Amino acid sequence: MNREFTCETDYDGRTLSAMAKALRKTIRKKQSRRAHIFGWTVAVLGILVNVAGGVNPVTLTALVILIPVLLFEDRLNGYLAKRRLLPGNEHCSSHFYPDHFLAVTGIGKTEFRYDRIQCVTEDENYFVFVIGKNRTQAYDKRKLPGGTAGKSGIACRRKFGYNLQRKRFAVLRPGQKSAPAGR
Repeated sequence: MNREFTCETDYDGRTLSAMAKALRKTIRKKQSRRAHIFGWTVAVLGILVNVAGGVNPVTLTALVILIPVLLFEDRLNGYLAKRRLLPGNEHCSSHFYPDHFLAVTGIGKTEFRYDRIQCVTEDENYFVFVIGKNRTQAYDKRKLPGGTAGKSGIACRRKFGYNLQRKRFAVLRPGQKSAPAGR
């Protein structure tokens, strides 16, 4: 079988943060929205309690922890994922074939069919394939043959029938031809 192209990806903090963001914006969108509404409600109530009733050290400590977690959720999830990453999985070489792709790490090989991909996301540095609730594959655009605007990125877009518009973060589902309007 002829290989279409290969992509090398290092799973560092930035890559894992992009993967966490992809999951949060797609599969876990409803759950994430609920958690953010609850978290910001608690934060506002905590601020009001501190303003109205005087500074309470327990409430202030909770706010100092809660607000950065809400603001930097993806980075925190990326950091925690990096700590749980098995030795040998820091680098992935992905080989794309006409009917499947193969992810090779220091631990082993995993073969995926393209129909298992639930959606594809793209930001300024990565393509992220969302495969399941807790499973993603990230591909560094800078390491694609031909660079960010290289023929591999175009082939990747064409493979799924996607016409990704340049956005800060685009999410496409199978069968969808362009990114949705708005955010």
